Amino acid sequence: MNISTNVSQNISYPNVSQNISYPTLQELNDQAALRFLPVIVFLFTLMLCGIFGNVLVCIVYLRKKTKLSPDYFILNLAFLDLLTCVIGIPVEIADLRYPYMFYAPAACKLLRTIESLSGMGSALTLVAISIDRYKRICKLGQHFNNSTVKRLCGGAILMGVVIGWPAAVVFGKKTVDLGIPGVKGEDCSTADEMRETIYPLLYYSAIMVCFVVSVVFVIFVYVRISIFIRKGISLKRTRTNDPVSTYSMNVHFIAEENTSGSCPSQAHPMLDATPQHRRRQMNSMRVTRTTTIFVAVTVAFILSYLPFLIIMIIRNIKKDIEDNMSHDTEVVYKFFSKSYFVNNAINPLIYSFLNRRFRNDVKNLLKCAKRP
Repeated sequence: MNISTNVSQNISYPNVSQNISYPTLQELNDQAALRFLPVIVFLFTLMLCGIFGNVLVCIVYLRKKTKLSPDYFILNLAFLDLLTCVIGIPVEIADLRYPYMFYAPAACKLLRTIESLSGMGSALTLVAISIDRYKRICKLGQHFNNSTVKRLCGGAILMGVVIGWPAAVVFGKKTVDLGIPGVKGEDCSTADEMRETIYPLLYYSAIMVCFVVSVVFVIFVYVRISIFIRKGISLKRTRTNDPVSTYSMNVHFIAEENTSGSCPSQAHPMLDATPQHRRRQMNSMRVTRTTTIFVAVTVAFILSYLPFLIIMIIRNIKKDIEDNMSHDTEVVYKFFSKSYFVNNAINPLIYSFLNRRFRNDVKNLLKCAKRP
């Protein structure tokens, strides 16, 4: 069938002859693409911000002569985000531009696999980060050395591949019934051969379980850290307000992130006014700020993925949910189902707001780029 010409059908009833002209597949596709234009603009903006921001993150942290364990974690997150921004989001935009004429099932499978790899790799990286933060704060300076962090980052990516590869099987060409005789579209979604099987539900359930377990674990760890810090502050105030004692107890939640990888000595009582005390306070503040950054990254990850996962579970339980949607509802549905892409663009903004050193490094980098 030639999709560039109008499709017509002659319907005859007793004493009635009627010639009905239907819109072409191309026209229907363009109408849907126009409806999805706000979503396309949204994703295009995320793609540009994500590529620019994550490239800056990679350059800044790769240029550092001495890298600490948080630097490797940040680089791993930036790599996964950049992968999605360079490959995943452009294919997603193409799918929205051609919602009924997406004739590239291989690209569809690649898109969904990269999305799963990036999401699960990031989640497991955040789990490793939370453990490292716990060791530094609650174990008086213990932490993963750089070689261990590199293995953890590589393991997170590998596990992302293991968990995400079924996406290449579950997704592919979905035939779209447009309600017009002889006219059907093709979309990048759950493959036709998988729609009536249990495999899509198993896939989304596995992703959901991994997501929930990771999130619950990370929240539990950071709550433990918060409790430890609060107890330490309370203990310090109690000791400081004691009129009998001439010393104040300086509880060090976090040891200095030194480049040698050695474990600093444990906290001990000292005079409040000594330079050593002030120096340790600054070190504690520095690493506390690092923890704050990673908490913000974790919260952003959770909030960006939650709407997507909820919608995907609902869609697999109620398979015809998209069939009865109004046009406005469909656009909102598309926004929510693409919410996870926010995670791939927001981390550089978090670093910019919360990390003064990163801001200064970016400014210096841009100044160097402007020089002739």
